Amino acid sequence: MWRLFRQEREDPAPFYRALAAESALDLNHRYGLAGTTVLDAGCGPGWFAEALRDAGATVTGLDGDAETLTFNDPPLPGLLQGDAGLLPFADETFDGVFCSNLLEHARDTQAIFDEMARVLRPGGWGYMSWTNWYSPHGGHDMSPWHLLGPERGSRIYEERYGPPSKNRFGEGLFAVHIGATLRLVRSHPDLEIEQVEPRYWPKLGFICSIPGVREVLTWNCVIRVRKVQQ
Repeated sequence: MWRLFRQEREDPAPFYRALAAESALDLNHRYGLAGTTVLDAGCGPGWFAEALRDAGATVTGLDGDAETLTFNDPPLPGLLQGDAGLLPFADETFDGVFCSNLLEHARDTQAIFDEMARVLRPGGWGYMSWTNWYSPHGGHDMSPWHLLGPERGSRIYEERYGPPSKNRFGEGLFAVHIGATLRLVRSHPDLEIEQVEPRYWPKLGFICSIPGVREVLTWNCVIRVRKVQQ
């Protein structure tokens, strides 16, 4: 995975297909995907949606970027353009909601979790992963300058190199921290946190319980939730 990640900017497909296969295996083991309906919010070209379908789920993909949705040739069927903070689906539509590396690209973190809770059926599962800001790749193209802070780091980077080709801070990239996100989810009346862990080494989940340390060492944070059954 590390070898593939190092080539991710130039050739993203091998890394994300490998990560998608691993994610589908994990979710199928935890929840059983066969015969379930899943929303892949922030689906990109559909690599994760394809892997989840191979595991037996009926998957609807949604992404806000039309160019990303058509990255594959031909594009994967069943992908829609839309806003994950304002989903075009009825309440309690899905058994699971999967979000891979979505949160740092959303302006409104609260809205993402509100919509996740709304479209999940009672007892349904939610998976949210994102690149937390102070992790090594938190600034995406402008890493490691992001470690100087969101505003200062992005300003210094652009003064030296100009705006990044994509994911410019404040437009397509936002500073999302683990502590603040956990407080938001714990206060949500319809969601229960099942587990918080680093995505690439989940056995070291204790890192996510250490304030400050988790913001740097987690790299990519995963929050697993359940929709409260009322």
